[in-house]
Amino acid sequence: MFKAKFIKNNHGSALMITILILASILVVVLGVSEILTRGLQNSKISGLSGMAYLAAESGAEKTLYLMRKTGFSPSESLAACSNEGYIKIDVSSPVCNNPITAVYQHTLGASEMKYSVKYKYDETVTPKKDIFTVVGYYQNGQRSIKIGYEESE
Repeated sequence: MFKAKFIKNNHGSALMITILILASILVVVLGVSEILTRGLQNSKISGLSGMAYLAAESGAEKTLYLMRKTGFSPSESLAACSNEGYIKIDVSSPVCNNPITAVYQHTLGASEMKYSVKYKYDETVTPKKDIFTVVGYYQNGQRSIKIGYEESE
């Protein structure tokens, strides 16, 4: 019969087991660090997005203020850009940007927060609506708010 021969020389097996254990630990540590790095990046993006939202909200408030308090009628004054054109609202009376397709960004104070306002007059609904899309920007973050404004009769 055949007899199994076992080699009694075990030198170096402890080194091999140690290398395998260390390699396993390295794989786990690299995986955890990747998860943490992605979490930090998402946290940064969320912060930028929040600041961009505040910029958009500020632009929306200024737009509504102009409509309500100054008696500004967008459908009459902004007829040239009524088909989704960008407008300037940081002047005495809001005007269409020239060309209307060029994004005009309003800066909020000395910060990096900016916003742009796009105007569209929607005649397909009753009552007719002035629609403003305000996009806020902060560094690489960008958020938008859409406002539907109906003129009272």
